Amino acid sequence: LRCEVGDDVPQLPRLRQARATDEGGRGLYLVNKLARRWGATRLSTGKVVWFELNRT
Repeated sequence: LRCEVGDDVPQLPRLRQARATDEGGRGLYLVNKLARRWGATRLSTGKVVWFELNRT
């Protein structure tokens, strides 16, 4: 399974671990833990972040 999510912000995401008091910053951390592989592509109108999950 491949999932892609896009937005209009050109800055590529960076992997970080959120603190317990942070309200955001967990999405890419979870993707990194669960996905077989993931990446991001910068576009002229923003970016696309994608990930692939193994079939079970």
